[in-house]
Amino acid sequence: MTPAALDQVVIVAEYELRKYLRGRRLLGMLVLLALIVGLILGLPPALGIPYASTPNAFVATLANFTGILVLLCGVLFAADALVQEHEKRTGYFLFPNPVRRETIVVGKLLGSLAASALVLTLYYVAATVAAVAVTGAGSWEIGLSYAYALAYMVCVVGVAFLISATLRTTISATILTFFLFFLIFNIVQGVLLVTDVDPWFLPTAASGIIGGVLAPAGPGPGPGFGYVPEVGVSLAVFAAYFLVGVVAAVFLYARRELVA
Repeated sequence: MTPAALDQVVIVAEYELRKYLRGRRLLGMLVLLALIVGLILGLPPALGIPYASTPNAFVATLANFTGILVLLCGVLFAADALVQEHEKRTGYFLFPNPVRRETIVVGKLLGSLAASALVLTLYYVAATVAAVAVTGAGSWEIGLSYAYALAYMVCVVGVAFLISATLRTTISATILTFFLFFLIFNIVQGVLLVTDVDPWFLPTAASGIIGGVLAPAGPGPGPGFGYVPEVGVSLAVFAAYFLVGVVAAVFLYARRELVA
């Protein structure tokens, strides 16, 4: 990629971040973030329930909601990133400019990743600060959980971009992205486990490493769906979904006509 193309990528990414701020999506996510943290920290003392005594167990409570937070970031910051240029006809103003469509996709991708990473970073910073304040200590496992959460976020954003490059309306791309990770993958996971097939290739199953590093499963079946993912395999699954999603999104978007 040439220096001029890199400059264009940065400009597109900056525009995406400004769009999230103007549209109050980022602000809305930060408000939701504060609400989640406030409820998790405020409800136990209000109900007379003691906090966990170790930093890992304390942060594991917040990590249980990380998957939902990642999915919301993918829905709000990635699902409509490409399709809206066609649906709202803003592509008539954007595409004639001397910038390749591949550059547009990469710039929008970076903007989506940056916004999502900001939300996750603030979430884990709040969790870590609270853990230190309550238990008097932190742990390296919290940092690993944060790294795994970022890896899962990259996966979700990559798939969301593929959906956005494929569908024709914002609402359809948003709904499909949400239900794919919230419902469809989990249904497939449940069916596979009933037939004694490990769902290692599903990103939602692989996302178990986010909380698993804080609360490792003991011998025998794990909680919930009963599948304990391996870290190396899960990270490879995240990378595969991201790379396939982004490459396919670039290919489809570069050849998509601006028609009704």
